[in-house]
Amino acid sequence: MKKNFPFRNVEFLIIDLETTGLSTENDVILQIGAVVAQANGKVKRTYSTYVNPSGSRQFPWGDTEPPAHHIHGITNSQLRGGLSTKRALRKLNRLARKRVLVAHNAKFDYGFIKSESVRHNISVAVDTHLCTLELSRKLDPKRSESHRLGSLCERYEIPLDSAHDALCDAVATAQLLSILIRSHGATTVDELYRLAS
Repeated sequence: MKKNFPFRNVEFLIIDLETTGLSTENDVILQIGAVVAQANGKVKRTYSTYVNPSGSRQFPWGDTEPPAHHIHGITNSQLRGGLSTKRALRKLNRLARKRVLVAHNAKFDYGFIKSESVRHNISVAVDTHLCTLELSRKLDPKRSESHRLGSLCERYEIPLDSAHDALCDAVATAQLLSILIRSHGATTVDELYRLAS
């Protein structure tokens, strides 16, 4: 996609993940939430799935609930009904075509998508993306405020009913993106890339 397109010709794919931990080498994706949205925050389409990393009823962690359960609340029962990692990523890849990729703390989310894609031998192009965390920090050069998603939602009065549910976080990030676009006065995707770099 040409980065100098005005926003009226652009769709964003905003993604959020829940995982078993922070290591792209040792941890895995448990839930994917994604929304196709416009620059004004209007959501046109959503995608959400639990991800069954083993593709079976057995998990590497046994019968205990998944690692980081105390954060995301995801259960083994929910994962058993989810898509395999390969199928979930293939569907996400189809959604990503010709759209601008966005996440809050994009290094984390897209790092996991890239590592899981390599692990499962799938080609997913996620090297170019926007980060709402970085865009928000640019408005606060002295870092005097928190830029966690939950804090920003409180500050901008964005609904966040189920924090750490991937789709709920993705929807909130879509609203945040629209606010940050206005706050920066950006008119093209290229401007946003420069701001977030």
